[in-house]
Amino acid sequence: MADNWYLILELEFDPPIEDERIIEERIEKKRKEWTKDSQHFVKGAMYRQLLDALPQIKADMLGENNIRKQLAEEAERRAYAPIDKLVKMIGRKGYITAEEGSKISSQKKLDINLVKKRAEKFGIEWRGTVTNYKAIYDKHYVNPPHSSAAYSQIEPLLEALKKETVYEFLCPEGQDLKDFINSGRENIADRVESKRKEFKKNDAVSGTGKKLCGACKAFFKDDKSKEEYDQYVAWKQKKKILDEVKEAANVSGRLYEENWNDFIGKLTYVTKNRELSKEILTAFCEVENILYHSEEESPQQKKKYKECRCGYINDISDGRTVCQNCGLELIIRCPKCGAENDANIKVCKCGFPFENIDKAFARCNLAEHAVNTLDFDTARTYLEDADRYWPGNNKTAGVRKLLASAQQRAGDEVSKLHTAFQKKRYCETQRRYTGLQKLFPGFKELEMERTFSEAIAKAESFYQQAQSAKKEKEIIEFCTKAYETCKDLVGVRELMEQYPPKAPQDLKVRADGNTRANILIWNAGEEKESVYYSIVRKKDAMPLNAFDGEVLGRVSMCSFNDRNIVPGDNYYYAIFAERAGIYSQPIQTEQPIVNLFEIIGVAVAAGDCSLQISWESLPENAEAEIIQIEDGHEKKIATSHSNGYLISGLQNDRKYSYRIAVAYMVNGVRRLTKGVMVTGVPTCPPQPVDIFRVYPDQNDRFLAIWSHSGEGEVRLYAATTKPACSYGEILSTAALEKKMTPLQCQPLRQEEKQKLRTNESGVSFKHGGAQLLYVAAVVVKAGSAIFGAVARATKDDAVTVKDIRPVNGTIHIFIDPPKEASGFVVLYRFDQYPTEIGDLEAKRKYVPLKQYKNDNAIVLDTLEQKDYYFSVFAEFKRDGEKDYSAGSDYLFRNKAKEQITYSVSVAKKRFGESSVFLEFESENENFLLPDITIMSAVGNAPMFKSSAKLFYEIESQPVQGSLQVRIPLPKNMAKNTYIKAFFKEESAQAANQLRLKVKSSYKIS
Repeated sequence: MADNWYLILELEFDPPIEDERIIEERIEKKRKEWTKDSQHFVKGAMYRQLLDALPQIKADMLGENNIRKQLAEEAERRAYAPIDKLVKMIGRKGYITAEEGSKISSQKKLDINLVKKRAEKFGIEWRGTVTNYKAIYDKHYVNPPHSSAAYSQIEPLLEALKKETVYEFLCPEGQDLKDFINSGRENIADRVESKRKEFKKNDAVSGTGKKLCGACKAFFKDDKSKEEYDQYVAWKQKKKILDEVKEAANVSGRLYEENWNDFIGKLTYVTKNRELSKEILTAFCEVENILYHSEEESPQQKKKYKECRCGYINDISDGRTVCQNCGLELIIRCPKCGAENDANIKVCKCGFPFENIDKAFARCNLAEHAVNTLDFDTARTYLEDADRYWPGNNKTAGVRKLLASAQQRAGDEVSKLHTAFQKKRYCETQRRYTGLQKLFPGFKELEMERTFSEAIAKAESFYQQAQSAKKEKEIIEFCTKAYETCKDLVGVRELMEQYPPKAPQDLKVRADGNTRANILIWNAGEEKESVYYSIVRKKDAMPLNAFDGEVLGRVSMCSFNDRNIVPGDNYYYAIFAERAGIYSQPIQTEQPIVNLFEIIGVAVAAGDCSLQISWESLPENAEAEIIQIEDGHEKKIATSHSNGYLISGLQNDRKYSYRIAVAYMVNGVRRLTKGVMVTGVPTCPPQPVDIFRVYPDQNDRFLAIWSHSGEGEVRLYAATTKPACSYGEILSTAALEKKMTPLQCQPLRQEEKQKLRTNESGVSFKHGGAQLLYVAAVVVKAGSAIFGAVARATKDDAVTVKDIRPVNGTIHIFIDPPKEASGFVVLYRFDQYPTEIGDLEAKRKYVPLKQYKNDNAIVLDTLEQKDYYFSVFAEFKRDGEKDYSAGSDYLFRNKAKEQITYSVSVAKKRFGESSVFLEFESENENFLLPDITIMSAVGNAPMFKSSAKLFYEIESQPVQGSLQVRIPLPKNMAKNTYIKAFFKEESAQAANQLRLKVKSSYKIS
């Protein structure tokens, strides 16, 4: 065979792809590629030849008469010819050693397991075991980790800022990079937000910085994202080191002992594991054919050196006990059990993770940096974290002493400095900053220093312009700008005292109990330019000046809503006009303002002979009054301090009316709000929905199926967090809609409705994204919601069944497991797919995640000659409960195909009607003949149904023995007519095979 379709179509041939659906898709894909490039100046002729060969490709790869087996064997011979020749040559002695196989693998740059497989195919014995250097080489040098594409996109941005990683980009000035990396994801994520604020300009650097900050936000959104980025950085660092190895070897011809140890040290700094570093470097040298130093250290040499957690190798022959590189103890006592361990181990025998030491060490360094910058609160937070990770360590104790000493020397100057800075009193800030630098020569906050220096210079410029101005309006304008830039610049206030603002007028205050706010409105004074209004509030007395009471705000408009109030309290308000720190006379409220919050969120849920009235939480100094209204008369029936009240002993199906008001004690007098009117009709609630399933469909579409035969309307509600409502709970629809959102649903398609069982109903809905959605089936009647079963909707939680194969008398199910799954539940039947995870007719097996990982598949101890209808569910353990995904269905056909044969014979008559007879038989006495389509063609037997003409159709029917079908021949039938039988439905090919009997012919004329 000159052409091999497996190789040309780039299909897997070892083992060969047999799924005709996949083959058809690949043929179509290649057809499009060849058509697109058919005019290529070099390969166009070849692509045109392949397009002409498409009918032959389909004939060889598809249908009953395919030759896939021969093509796959030939593809295997062609692809493996170079390695097979070498394997046979080396294996002439009857065996190949693992070391020889490793050299073949390195020379041909192929996986060692493939070399072993080819040797076994030729009956050559494989002796010994060997490290798979090619796999190690690929993992640590060739293949970047998952999601590397997203990280590689930001490389040009980092290069523009002369940074290698985003850690270098984010690390604050003066802080150790390693400590910053180990400071924890939350700290790094906070740093992203503060770093973004540094890029304020509209230049290329700020644009690049903003883009990087946006990318960093995604990289550190959770621990998993950070871990993935760390893996990418480690891979880049390893690749860079290994490229240096290749460069050094190209110059010197090999790696000498000194080079070897140097590169092992560099790799260990990245991997934190010296043995792994040796393994990586050895594999790299083996695959790249680099001569290297591979002498093992003697026990005496090993005793002479100790490896630190940072990867540094310390010579301890002189009695050294701490790392020469990072200062960490080389022998560490476990804080949990007290056992002594080498610093480079990962986990103590008691289970204490020593990676916590790295985290504690980093936080101590960060705390020390915070002390040096006089950020004492941050230092305390870091030290608390360090104690949590590594209780009682000496490093934390030392930094804590440093913190106490610094706090004692600084006193409250640090807090005063930050207060002045926040209030834009930059002259005071400069004075206190200079004083602290004298006490702490290492103290420096560059951003603060830059801010107050620029602000003071700018304010002085405005003040000088004000002094030079002649017009009052200009003087006021420049003084106001100076004051807004720096609140305490000397001279501004003194100049502005000559131009005080006019007092505001006509203050009106309205207490709005519904919005729970006091609404203030006033009119401006005579001047409006550069004037702000300071709102001052005082409880039980009028404010005497602009600072006597609580300053609520400083606004430029003539209105303000005060929402931070306590209902029933007496408030007095004063409004001061203010300009450049100079205040006018106030306008005040002469009478106290008292706000009585109205009740909100009132809802009624109907129960059996009862009504449950609920509302949102009441203020602490209030209680609700429930007043029944009947025939125009009101009757108080109860008071309540909680957020609801149950009224029982009512008649079902009768309407009741109530007024719910709130009572307060104001100045010793009980006062009542207007209240809210509600009505309700008690009724016997319907049964909740107990059978409810949600299935993922195509794209973002989901199917929801439930069974319910009682009263009421079934509605679906959704939430992204697990609902707090319990099964059978009755609540109002208004209360439910505050917790969950009604789903926008669409009717099922006609074919989906036909699959529903008795009493089943269903809808479809859309949910995009990977976020988990909790969907509840709720029965609604008379304004009440009866909470039912809850299902989950997410694409990521569903199991993807890739393949099912028989292996040594068992069934192996190969899947793509969803994240966070704790196990799997497999259900199967022989007549149909299981209806749900609780299907009692189905056989079931639970497989823990650990067992699945050990087997690399779900293994079932069964293999009957039947067709298996599987449903595979993922199990999750969340919120202390077990939950399950929707089932993934897969039909595993293990029933032997029905071998159906047929013969064609013609009965010609000179007079009367001629006929053709088709006789169908099978190896089994009794069999089911599927729907058959007889197609005809002139000149040759039809190869495909699509290229032939319909001749006759035979309906599906059970057959005992044989079935003979007589078909009348048309009088004007063309010469050289051929007929051929096909299955009407392609799905019938999975369980049946149809072929012409030997010595029979397709030709009928």
